[in-house]
Amino acid sequence: MKNEISKLIQFNDEQIVLIKSQIAKDCTDGELQLFLYQCKQTGLNPLTRQIYAIKRAGKMTIQTSIDGFRVIAERSGSYAGQDEPIWENDEKGFPIKCTVRVYKFTPNFEQRYCAGVGVAHFKEYYPNPQMLQKTMPHTMIAKVAEALALRKAFPQDLSGLYTGDEIADAPKEIVPNKFFKEP
Repeated sequence: MKNEISKLIQFNDEQIVLIKSQIAKDCTDGELQLFLYQCKQTGLNPLTRQIYAIKRAGKMTIQTSIDGFRVIAERSGSYAGQDEPIWENDEKGFPIKCTVRVYKFTPNFEQRYCAGVGVAHFKEYYPNPQMLQKTMPHTMIAKVAEALALRKAFPQDLSGLYTGDEIADAPKEIVPNKFFKEP
């Protein structure tokens, strides 16, 4: 299967230049090669925003979008969907945590079973919420819970891949908002 996946993504010279200038900005040639290798191995396309090369403190990290996770799960042939997110909110309606359950089919497709449960606590991922998390906190924490559940359900395909929302050491640019009060 891995050989089949690596054949899904091939880049011509023009696309590589575009990826270097738009998706993998400031990456060295070696980092770009590593990023393109990871794209080919996962079958994810950086030009459709399924996977990113991000520089932090001089080091490159490879991040996958939640759409990239969904593509990998769907491509497995055993992905059987998921439940809608379940939130636990505080008294003001702000999310405390979110739970997502992901399902797979048995090899003979006769049964659907829960293969992974992701529970994401808002404060663990957004201790100092950025503007996007201030305006869409339920959506953002649901993406984290979904990524956790998908990684549990598909460890062979998703181990070592993380979404930007899951990376704890990501620098958080705090945008002051006089209307936002942390719960």
